[in-house]
Amino acid sequence: MIISHKYKFLFIGLPFSASSAISKELNNRYEGIPCLRKHSLYHEFLNTATSKEKKYFVFTVIRNPMETEITSYEKMKNNKKGNFSNPKLYNKLGGHITEKQRKKFNFIQNEKASFEEFFLKFYKQPYDNLVSLTVPYCDFVIRHENIEEDYISVLKKLGIKNPRPLPVANKTFGKKHSMEAYYTNKTKTRAISVFGPFLEKYNYRFPSHWGEIKVSSYQRIKFELISYLRRIKIKHFTIKNKKKSIEGSIYGDIQRKT
Repeated sequence: MIISHKYKFLFIGLPFSASSAISKELNNRYEGIPCLRKHSLYHEFLNTATSKEKKYFVFTVIRNPMETEITSYEKMKNNKKGNFSNPKLYNKLGGHITEKQRKKFNFIQNEKASFEEFFLKFYKQPYDNLVSLTVPYCDFVIRHENIEEDYISVLKKLGIKNPRPLPVANKTFGKKHSMEAYYTNKTKTRAISVFGPFLEKYNYRFPSHWGEIKVSSYQRIKFELISYLRRIKIKHFTIKNKKKSIEGSIYGDIQRKT
């Protein structure tokens, strides 16, 4: 989460959505400073914000979850920075790597699991993520598939003249360009069941060659129920970590230089 008192904005960075690149650029060029943790949410911000800060322009990035989970898989598979095997980052020790993420990481590493095997094992219920706890409070939502143009649009709305294009940071190693390389015929039915309600709600589409996809009323109701219970759990029963991000990470370094 990055806040700028000069330009009066709050950026809420969601996982696997270019939050590192945007946070770094906002810090370097637009007087953005760290606010709470990297992936803190708006309801946490409200607990400490002043009346003036609560009026700031709020924005975030939303990404197709089918792409998000590919990124998640590749980061766990390659573990390039060693985050998933670093005990200092484990949630139970105050870090941000959850037990669920460690379970996924261990499965991928121990079984040399393909994306297909990973997806079929861990994705069975309607998908939701922190978008549902963020987008309702935003004044602007950057679409990841249109990130360059949307990012510039946000800065112009904030009165910033001649904003520079967003540099690339924290790029996922090993990721293939085609979504079809990950979602096979064997995973298609499961993917429709898992992602359908989310894609419909946030105006995304399945790959065009899959044909016309209809989301059932049952899946919509199940999605909304699970999402509601999850929001309650996160907002009221999840203990928040107050430690700084690890030194050497983009957000951790921003925290330490401020």
